[in-house]
Amino acid sequence: MQIALKVALLKKGVRQNRMAVDLGWDPAKLSRIVQEINKPSSHDKQAIARYLQMGEAELFAPGDAGVGTGATL
Repeated sequence: MQIALKVALLKKGVRQNRMAVDLGWDPAKLSRIVQEINKPSSHDKQAIARYLQMGEAELFAPGDAGVGTGATL
């Protein structure tokens, strides 16, 4: 899961469905990004960061291993 992204959504009180609709996306697209099922494109990362008024680096760790890492908290 994209923990930093999920935390940012919670802190800002932004619902994933509302954000997806505002961005013109299918809500499933954002859900798959948050769950790390799909890797976001650079355009997607920019759109998310702009929407949340945060830097991409705050939301998406550089070199993130992504799907299938088996990482746990």
